[in-house]
Amino acid sequence: MTLRFIRAILILAALALGWYGLSQLWAMPRADQLSIIFWLAGGLIVHDALFAPACIALGYAAKRVLPQRWWPPALLAVTASLVVLILSLPVLLPRSPDKTPDNATILDRPYGVSVVIALTVIWLLAVSLILARRRRPAAASTQRE
Repeated sequence: MTLRFIRAILILAALALGWYGLSQLWAMPRADQLSIIFWLAGGLIVHDALFAPACIALGYAAKRVLPQRWWPPALLAVTASLVVLILSLPVLLPRSPDKTPDNATILDRPYGVSVVIALTVIWLLAVSLILARRRRPAAASTQRE
């Protein structure tokens, strides 16, 4: 009974938030609506046509090349790297000179350097996990009596 109640509350909250989002979208100018639809559709197409097959191919290749003990740290590092890269695309992609933001403080940092630092930290952590797993002796299987 409790789980059904929680599910019902979550479904109602999701429906209310969806309705609010659609009402906000409906109130926007037509050009903004089309832009949002374009970006949502483009995101789905890019994900299904590029990112998903690339991840599958990379995972398949890594499974054949990397030792089994390296898979978890490598998987975490690749996943975190993809998240950092995807989230940083809006500030990393070049902009035309006429498309400057209205607020000059929005793009006021060297985001490329920040992304490189974040990726370096991610991969250094992955390598340190791999090295720590290599140095740690394999756990002996103990049976309970």
